[in-house]
Amino acid sequence: MTRETAEGWHLAPSPNGFTDRFGPLQRRWAGDRWAYALRVDDGHRNEAGLMHGGAMTALIDEVIGTFVNETVGRPHVTVQLATTFLKAVNVGDLVEASGEIVKVTGSMTFVDAKLRVGGSVVATASLIFKAIRPRTPDGDTPKG
Repeated sequence: MTRETAEGWHLAPSPNGFTDRFGPLQRRWAGDRWAYALRVDDGHRNEAGLMHGGAMTALIDEVIGTFVNETVGRPHVTVQLATTFLKAVNVGDLVEASGEIVKVTGSMTFVDAKLRVGGSVVATASLIFKAIRPRTPDGDTPKG
């Protein structure tokens, strides 16, 4: 796991233990929101020496989930995630994740996402998130 950041990028705060093990994520301010990226290292590769599809999917889920929580302003969980892999990603590549909210209903948020390396799209995804009530530090759902 490398802690070096790409030029113009900074280490992102980790929202959870999974990101601690998977990351570190990098971020930079991009207009009106944070942009997130991951530098692929040996811990993200498959037997072919490329970025594992599960790692690509996890990156999409973590980054787009954070984007939805920040944009909509409440916590969400993923209820559906469909990923299409378009190009191989190599160890050492900086993979950027981005998303666009397609629709927000009372409790659901629909998002289209992309992973890019050097501006080239390497994966796309469609995600659905469900809003949840925040939990207290002891795991209880607040009343009210």
